Amino acid sequence: MDERKDNPRAEIDAIDDELLRLLNKRAAIALRVGEVKRRNDTSLCDHNREREVLTRLCRQNSGPLNEQNVTNIFQRIIDECLHVQQSAFQKSAARIGKLEEKMTDFGGVGRVAFLGERGTFSEEAAGKLLGESSEMVPRPTFESLFAAIDEGGADYILAPLENSLAGSVHRCYDLLLESSLAIVAEIILPISHFLIGCQGASLKTVETVESHPVALAQCERFFAAHPNIKRVATDDTAGSVRRVIESGDVKRAAIAGKRAANIYGGVILQEHLEDHVENYTRFALLGRKPNLSEKGHKIALVIKLAHRPGALHEALRPFVRRGIDLLKIESRPIKERPWQYNFYLDVQAPARESELRGALDEIRQQAEEVRYLGRYSTIEIPNDK
Repeated sequence: MDERKDNPRAEIDAIDDELLRLLNKRAAIALRVGEVKRRNDTSLCDHNREREVLTRLCRQNSGPLNEQNVTNIFQRIIDECLHVQQSAFQKSAARIGKLEEKMTDFGGVGRVAFLGERGTFSEEAAGKLLGESSEMVPRPTFESLFAAIDEGGADYILAPLENSLAGSVHRCYDLLLESSLAIVAEIILPISHFLIGCQGASLKTVETVESHPVALAQCERFFAAHPNIKRVATDDTAGSVRRVIESGDVKRAAIAGKRAANIYGGVILQEHLEDHVENYTRFALLGRKPNLSEKGHKIALVIKLAHRPGALHEALRPFVRRGIDLLKIESRPIKERPWQYNFYLDVQAPARESELRGALDEIRQQAEEVRYLGRYSTIEIPNDK
């Protein structure tokens, strides 16, 4: 007589033991399949095959589990087998990925437009990325900057997308999404802010400080320590320095980089006004066509999702299941569709191109629209502070 028939716990234990044996057997077969996929450079994750498996199991289900129960259980089994494959077959590719060259030569690209006047951080970043021999084209506003290529005034533009203290530059994201431009490269520049006045000025004489709103936002502690000083938002940092120097007014000062002080002959009244030493701005080099090279380590996408529960989760899941790191997500409202959003994504390029292709194919099946903004490298300028 089988004692387990009178003991439900013993029955469950016996079934669990058998399930464990079968699950390990399934994982072993998945490893064999993964080896074939690796040799053929196809994605370890086959979304269409998974749907076929889940559909077949739901048809065969006789209960008491319902279809959702069956789907949830077997989707988790599939995911865990996928993780076993990834652990076995992505290690060597990851080691190769670490040897990828981090710096790319973008010299000699011709004319590049930047925001503001000579001496801005944008011009400094453009020079470090492209070389001082490139022709620098100043543009007074974000709108004119993003129009520079279409107007024939530049071959590329350099736009600030994000500051490590003040956050995203939303106007640039909006203009990028409205344009047809692609990201070719990016540079991360350490930012140091200086209080700059005209000859004869001092911190005691200053009553107003002018600069770009993003620069002002990075110096909150300075303004908190000097509540009598009024801040004035302007179009750019270097232009503020020029106007202050031209005015000769010791009551006025500007916040900008040391480069602007040197160009316009300003006097540095106080150094390093930024709230934190670790202050960086990320600039994107934008052009007409995306970089189709497979050398870049970052990939930028814009996805438009259906307005329904779980849409964002489903759109990100293809990255998660393939072990692709999501570096940034930025939501921006769609003007003609209130309370709906475009999602800008930066993801880490996977070691295997097949995984990237598989993730993009799966997302395109779920999203209303997917726009590929390019694959690109990052140049990081060392922080001397």
